[in-house]
Amino acid sequence: AGDVEGNLVKLFAQVESQQKRVGAFDVLFAVGGFLPVVGGEGAAAAGAALAEYVTGKRQAPVDTYFIESRSTAFISAAPEGKKLCERVHFLGGFGVREIRGLRVAYLSGRYDRAVYGAREVGDAGSPFVGAAYTPQAIEGLITLAREQGSSPIDVLLTAEWPKGLTDKMGDADGPVDPDDVPINWQEISSHPIAELVAALEPRYHIFGSADIFYQRPPFQTPCSGHVCRCIGLGRVGSKGKGRQWVHGLALSPAKSMPEAALMQRPANTTPSPFVVRAPPRAAAGVKRDADEMDGGEDGGQVIPDQVFLSRLPANIDEKRLAATFRHVGKIERIHLAREESAEGKPCRGYGWVTFSSPEEAQAACDLSEMLECYGKKIVICLSKPKGQGEGGAPRKNREVQIVIEPHSDCWFCLVNPKVEKHMIVSASKDVYVATARGPVVPTHVMVLPVKHAPCFAACPPELQAAIQAHVQAIRKMCQEGGQEILVWERWIPMSVSAANHMQIQILPIDQVTAGKAREVLQETTKRYLSKVSLKRIKTHAEVFEHMNDSAETPYVYFEVPGDLSAKGRQTERYMYAGVDGEGPRVPINFGRQVACDLLGLDRKVDWRACTQERDAEKDLAATFR
Repeated sequence: AGDVEGNLVKLFAQVESQQKRVGAFDVLFAVGGFLPVVGGEGAAAAGAALAEYVTGKRQAPVDTYFIESRSTAFISAAPEGKKLCERVHFLGGFGVREIRGLRVAYLSGRYDRAVYGAREVGDAGSPFVGAAYTPQAIEGLITLAREQGSSPIDVLLTAEWPKGLTDKMGDADGPVDPDDVPINWQEISSHPIAELVAALEPRYHIFGSADIFYQRPPFQTPCSGHVCRCIGLGRVGSKGKGRQWVHGLALSPAKSMPEAALMQRPANTTPSPFVVRAPPRAAAGVKRDADEMDGGEDGGQVIPDQVFLSRLPANIDEKRLAATFRHVGKIERIHLAREESAEGKPCRGYGWVTFSSPEEAQAACDLSEMLECYGKKIVICLSKPKGQGEGGAPRKNREVQIVIEPHSDCWFCLVNPKVEKHMIVSASKDVYVATARGPVVPTHVMVLPVKHAPCFAACPPELQAAIQAHVQAIRKMCQEGGQEILVWERWIPMSVSAANHMQIQILPIDQVTAGKAREVLQETTKRYLSKVSLKRIKTHAEVFEHMNDSAETPYVYFEVPGDLSAKGRQTERYMYAGVDGEGPRVPINFGRQVACDLLGLDRKVDWRACTQERDAEKDLAATFR
């Protein structure tokens, strides 16, 4: 059921009516605001009706479990939950319970941007401030849900909708207000709820608060593989199908379901609107000729807005692929490699799809080996520049363009009219500081050149000096506040010049965390860069000396807090350059992976899972400034 707001008589009358028609329910879950709205219309009557249930004059017809979104007193008085009356139970602030065999996760309260932004992940403090949840509630619930050996979350209950719910699907599939008024997404949805859905990957997510009934097409969960169904419910007592407030489900616990049943995917399944994983490596069974057409080992270069498909059946066509990827994003071009001399020109097993943005291409990679076509699982990865044409004739390689000039198409050049200027903290003639999109923590910032420089090693000495001065200024500011910083730069050449703009990432960390930074860097390197030993260097500029005189050599560079001395904590610098053709590639998220491992925030490795609304981004920049 949706928001009850004390209207128990109407709720339970409807439940009894439904039970007479379809049989007894096992349990009733209520989301949104359960208690009467103080001072609201009908509050006095709702309060009197509630009192009749509490005193035993009336009794609920089914075991009822609810969350509460508004009542500060209720949430603070019973954080672990309480029995309100016979058969009616408040679940509590947040937690995970097994109810009728189902694994149920729940979060009471609501999102308050000021409250949520005032806390950082890892801070001590209450999971709620008044009725507003904090990052500690989100982190606590994720920790409980991820207990080792636990089964998937069957049902997640929240008051609000997850922000971004309508991404990765067609406009016609979105929610519509019955009164045909625009939906106020800022009021009814929140990014922490989207973050929670991304981390927990529930089979069902039920929410209220908008007085709209809506069922999103199911989406594929990237890690677990099952689908998630999101359902929004109206307010109890509202009229019309568009505001339906009771919805019945016949569920089996995930732990008792056969694998085949749990992994069933309806025809209208979409990619996840919340999480975009790094593209997986192609499986060993891919035919060699398809690998070679994709470019083989190329020093880490990729075409960011294009994906390469392999294991395609011979009878696949462009229309079938267009229908398959229509929920991912706007398709610019589909090209299938075909046997031109054979009858019917069958597909040779591979092809390319170009999207309108790198984000859409990454989303397509999420579906690698999840999509099947005529019994074959399709392998999808970012495309790489090809060394030869399709007929085997030599073809000029696509060269990486090293440009140190303003680039009007670059996402980070200030001359681009579409650059996100609301995220800029400060700017000088040569360098600017901006908050990171999808930050690991609210104080995560970047130092970037104003002009289009691809990497620090390719910058002229005067620009390097200006960049280092900005980094040192941020370090000094943090140290004066009792913090240290983790610094990293990742340079992987892209064949598209617009994608080659350097970023120095800076993450303030507390002193206790700073003492573990070197160890975590080494451990993460062992996991993701097998058999690699990071080189310790004295300065950032020294990186170029280890790149075989080529600014196209991919590398990753770190500055981590070192040992304490009489002058304070020292700064240690490490790097790895991919100059050896046999060595591992630098994962595109490697620097962020180190940061997340250090802070215990592995779910934030992908920045797209952490994006915020524009106003929140603007506030972060103003706060850091």
